[in-house]
Amino acid sequence: MNINSEYNPSPELNAVTAMETCMANISEILVRPAIKKGELSDEDKELLGIVGTTLKLIAERAKAYEELENSSDKNNHFRN
Repeated sequence: MNINSEYNPSPELNAVTAMETCMANISEILVRPAIKKGELSDEDKELLGIVGTTLKLIAERAKAYEELENSSDKNNHFRN
């Protein structure tokens, strides 16, 4: 059952695109409104930047692992 008829899952979904989508939605729903209202201090903004950078690094490493797993399944180099 497809509740949203306009929904098209992306065939290019991977760890990086998933993280980018999540971060964009968090920014749109939570961060930007808080900044507009002046609810975030400079320290809060700096911490959010560090968290964002960290999440991007984790996603890049997860994507590299996904690619390694996909290539190992094709080549079976890691299996006896």
